[in-house]
Amino acid sequence: MKGFRSVIFFLVLAMPGYILFAQGDSVMRFSLVDAQNYGISNFYVSKNAKLDIEEAKKIVWQTTAIGLPQVKASASYTYIPGYIPNVDFGALIGQGLAPIFNDLINNGVLNPDSVPKGGGGSPIAARSSLTYGFTVSQLIFSGEYIVGLQASKVYKLISEQANEKTEIELRKSIADNYYGCLILEKNKIILEQTLNNLKDNLDQQEKTFKSGFIEDIDVDQIRLLVKRTENSLTTLDRQEEVLNKMLKYQLGMTNDQSLELTDSLDNLININIINDSEYKFILDENIDYQILGNREKSMKLLLKREETTFLPTIAGFYQYQDKTNKAFLDFTINNLIGISINVPIFSSGSRMVTVGAARIEYEKVQNMREQEANRLNMVAQQTLYDYRSALEKYQNEKENFELSKKVYDKTSIKFKEGTVSSLNLSLINSQFLQAQMSYALAVQELLNAKTALDKAYNKL
Repeated sequence: MKGFRSVIFFLVLAMPGYILFAQGDSVMRFSLVDAQNYGISNFYVSKNAKLDIEEAKKIVWQTTAIGLPQVKASASYTYIPGYIPNVDFGALIGQGLAPIFNDLINNGVLNPDSVPKGGGGSPIAARSSLTYGFTVSQLIFSGEYIVGLQASKVYKLISEQANEKTEIELRKSIADNYYGCLILEKNKIILEQTLNNLKDNLDQQEKTFKSGFIEDIDVDQIRLLVKRTENSLTTLDRQEEVLNKMLKYQLGMTNDQSLELTDSLDNLININIINDSEYKFILDENIDYQILGNREKSMKLLLKREETTFLPTIAGFYQYQDKTNKAFLDFTINNLIGISINVPIFSSGSRMVTVGAARIEYEKVQNMREQEANRLNMVAQQTLYDYRSALEKYQNEKENFELSKKVYDKTSIKFKEGTVSSLNLSLINSQFLQAQMSYALAVQELLNAKTALDKAYNKL
């Protein structure tokens, strides 16, 4: 069946890979909605899209933390292996340095009990010592930080929208495959019934031939019909097996498990025949337009970020430092409070060029968004036309199929009564099978057109 080969080819191209967890029961039963929800929960791309949201949340906090107080601790150990000179500080005090030492004592730098009395030397440095301390810093102003914080929130929103788009595409793909399986199953049933009918006719013809009332060519004509129908059924069986395995793969099932689709094709057809006048296109609700809108926001923030490179960066800090072992005179300053300001002055025009390039990218994405708005409106209108055409084709092909089946059934009865030749039966059979294939393709087009319509009008 040429038509179904094209359907299979389309489904192969459209099929994403799903990795789902298999259920304990060897038979997994899904309605269309159940299959879509199951795929959304377990499809690995859908899982990654949800992980992207969690990652975006981490990035928002990571960016926020840059502007919060930062605390760093440090420690270093030193050892002097060689000779350390000694100084007689008591003698120095006696030689007129007493006012300096008194000032150090009064300010708490020296302990009066530790001041040498003279006649002995003290090392000018401790042989081994551990220096330790910590620094507390706080960003006071940074234009890049402010813009970066805004950008991280936009990134989180883009991740959420990407997850929504993934779910929409997944629902559409599963629906297309689900419909394909049901159509193949329906065609197989019709073909099996046709084959059984032809075999009955062949049996009757063989008996009539043995009685001498007809020629062998009449029997061969029916036998040829049986063979052709058997070949078509074999082809259909293989197509059904391939598509069934594809759907199992999408749902994370193993080949030894059985898949049962609980929705009936007729019920799905009835559900998808709707009054399309109720469909109103709302551009701002379209996920692709929303994603492009946030891309525009991100490009605007990138422009602002480049513009902030002309602004200064201001930060404050507090530092504490001390040692475990100290020489008699150690001038380590324990406490420091400061503020730092970095002001960009001259960059040979590179910042101006970068800002200009960012402004061009922002204008380009604005144009892209306007173009996308026009395209989405056209797509929405086209899917509406496609659905109406598919519905009309379905109604016509359904009527043709029912009429063709009626003709085929009556011809089969007349053939058994001997009033219709095998050649006429062969022609009517070919006509019936062609009508069956055309009807199946019309059903496929109708269901796929409805899915595309729902996607375009934000109803999927």
